[in-house]
Amino acid sequence: MTATTSLTVALALVAFAALYVARAWGPERLRLKDRTGAVAESVGLLTLFVLSRTFVGWAGVPVLLWVAAVALAAVGAAGAVLRWGSVPGWRPRRRAWFRVLRLGGAALVCGTVLVLGAAAF
Repeated sequence: MTATTSLTVALALVAFAALYVARAWGPERLRLKDRTGAVAESVGLLTLFVLSRTFVGWAGVPVLLWVAAVALAAVGAAGAVLRWGSVPGWRPRRRAWFRVLRLGGAALVCGTVLVLGAAAF
């Protein structure tokens, strides 16, 4: 990857981590609505970290971007943990089967990325 592409991916990682913080701590209309969504977003952010670690040449990216992304992810996880008891486990919806299918597919993709990322080290 070129230095510009690496910087763009690093900035995107920081942006997604900031969105995770906003969903964990933000106003009620933006917040995570259930535990299933909180787990799905946490695993998705972890997958982004693994992908960026695997495919980005971090030598050309300022270290502060990586530190900022990790710090934002930690603050977001703290918010999700602190709100864990106040959110329902599953938000009732009309199409619950579609959500289960989507979460299962996302878990399969994220699990594959995490296993391949761990094997790359």
